[in-house]
Amino acid sequence: MALETIPAYITKVGSDHTIVLPDEMPVGATVAVIVVPADITAADDAARRARFAETLTAIRDASAGGSRPAISDGELDALIEKARKAPRT
Repeated sequence: MALETIPAYITKVGSDHTIVLPDEMPVGATVAVIVVPADITAADDAARRARFAETLTAIRDASAGGSRPAISDGELDALIEKARKAPRT
């Protein structure tokens, strides 16, 4: 399995409802827009970024092919479910 990376850009919607993206974004590219709650605190954002960094590190470690123990589909599903239910502090 190959890991595909996709760049992410974070910007704000302008008063005319436009979203400015870098010039390297090709015209006609398909993009996803995710609305982040306006009341997100700096601590919430820092925690979200930390969770993302930990996940990205785990993905990189796993894709490097080190000596990680094998995991069953059921164990993986349980870990994903646990992560989804974890409090977002």
